[in-house]
Amino acid sequence: MFDWYRKAVVCYTYLQDLPKSWNSDPESARARDQLHADLISCKWFSRGWTLQELIAPKCVEFYDCSWIKRGTKKSLQLDIASITNVDMSVLSNSENLSTIPVARKMSWAAKRQTTRVEDMAYSLLGIFDVNLPLIYGEGNKAFIRLQEAIALLTNDLSLFAWLEDELNPSRQSYYGVLAQLPRQFVTCRHLERIEDPLRHDNQSFTMTNRGVEFQTSLKMDFTKEDYIMPLYCRDSSVQQTEARLGMISIRLIKTSSGFARHQAGKVFVDNDESTSNWDPFIRSVHITKITTLADSQRLDLRFNEAFRFLVQSPRGVTYKVTTHNTVSQKADLDSASMRPSYWDPTRRVFLTEAYQYFTGMVYITFSVYPEEPFIILCGFLPSQAGMKPWVALQPHQQTSWQSAFNPATLAENRLGLAEIVSQKAYMHHPRFLARAGQIIRANLDRGKAVPTRAKATGTRPYQRVSASVTSEVTELGRIHDIIISFQ
Repeated sequence: MFDWYRKAVVCYTYLQDLPKSWNSDPESARARDQLHADLISCKWFSRGWTLQELIAPKCVEFYDCSWIKRGTKKSLQLDIASITNVDMSVLSNSENLSTIPVARKMSWAAKRQTTRVEDMAYSLLGIFDVNLPLIYGEGNKAFIRLQEAIALLTNDLSLFAWLEDELNPSRQSYYGVLAQLPRQFVTCRHLERIEDPLRHDNQSFTMTNRGVEFQTSLKMDFTKEDYIMPLYCRDSSVQQTEARLGMISIRLIKTSSGFARHQAGKVFVDNDESTSNWDPFIRSVHITKITTLADSQRLDLRFNEAFRFLVQSPRGVTYKVTTHNTVSQKADLDSASMRPSYWDPTRRVFLTEAYQYFTGMVYITFSVYPEEPFIILCGFLPSQAGMKPWVALQPHQQTSWQSAFNPATLAENRLGLAEIVSQKAYMHHPRFLARAGQIIRANLDRGKAVPTRAKATGTRPYQRVSASVTSEVTELGRIHDIIISFQ
C-alpha cells in the first residue's frame, strides 16, 4: 500500500469532521489559526493507517466536510508537522525516511489508533520498508514481529529507547528489550543518532533464541548494582555542551542467563565519558526480548539460593574477586567475556537458580600477594532436609588438590585437576566445575572435610586466609554469604 500511495500523482483526503470556513479571506492570519485548530481535532490525523497515506504520496489535497479544498500537504506543511510530529523533510519527500531514527518514526504512531490491535504494526510496514505476513488474531505479537523485522535491516539502537507506558503502567519491575506497543515511543520525537565512527563497532545486534544479542560494552554501576547500556542516540531538544554528550542509555540487571531491563519508566542520560567501570572489550550481551509479569515476578526471586562473596581484609590491603585467573591471564584476553553468565560482578554474586548441583568458583587476589590468587569453590550438598551450602578454599600455588579431593577419583577420570588449576586462566568450563563439585560432594557425603583455610607463601605480614559460609533468609530469598577472611 505504501508503494501504491507513493506512485500516485495526487491523493485526495476528505476530512469529514473539518468544518467549512466562513472567513471571506482564507489567507488571513485569523483564518489560518482557525484552520490549524480545526485540523487538530480531525480524526484522520489520529488513525493508524492514515500515517502512510500522509507520508507516501508526493501530493495530498485536503477537503473539508463540504468538499471545499482547504490546502495541500505542501501548503499545510507547518500545520501537519506540528500536529503529527512528522519531520518536515519527510513530508517534503518520503525518500528521507531512511535518515530518521527508528524511535522517532515510531513516535509518529505513538498516539494513533486502529480498530484492530494488529493494524498498529501492519500500518507501519511501509514506513519501515519491511514485509510481514498479516496474521489477524496474534494481537500484540504483531508489533514484536515488526521490531524483529526492523532489527534485520538496521543497527539503529534507538529501537530500544522506548519507555514504559505512563497511561497504563504495568505492575512488573523487569522488562525485555523490545517494546510492547507503539505508544511506548511517545517520548522519542526528538531523538537523533550519535554518528561517531569510533562507536560503530558498538552498534551491532542480532535476534537469537536467547533474546537480542548485542555486541557492546556495558558500564557497571556499583552504587545501584546494575548495568548501563548506551544506545548511541540523544535528545536533540536538549542543549548539549562539548563536555556533555547526552548519551541515552537503558539500565539492565543481571540474570542467570543474561540480562533484563529495569527502571523502564525513566530516561537515563549518561554524560560520563570516563572509562572507569566500563568493560574494556566489546562483548556479547544477551537481553530477553519480552518479559511477562510472571517472568518479572520470577526475576524478583533471582537471588534465592545465591552465593554472595564478602571479603574481610586488614586496613590498607585491597583485593579483587574475579571468575578468572588474573595472574595467568594473557593480556589480549577479554576478562568480561570470560565471566560465566550466572556471575553478577556488581554484587559479587552467583545466581544459582536454586540448582541443587550448582558449583561455582572465584579467584580472590590480595594486593600484598598479587601473584598468588586463592581459589574458592562453592556449591550445594543435596539432602532430605534441603540444600546445604558448602565452601572450599585452595591456594593457587599448591601443586596438588589430592588433600582436598579423592585421589582415586581424580586418577580414574584423568581430570588433571591440579594441572588445569595451575595453568588455565578460564576455569568455568561446565565439565570441569560439574566434576569438581561432584568430587567435593562425594567427600562430604563420606564425612571428609574440605579445606577452608590456607596459608600464603613467604614471610609477609598477612598470610592466613579462611572461608566460611552463613545463610540468611531475606525478602529476596535465601542468600548464602561466603566470608573470606585475610589475616
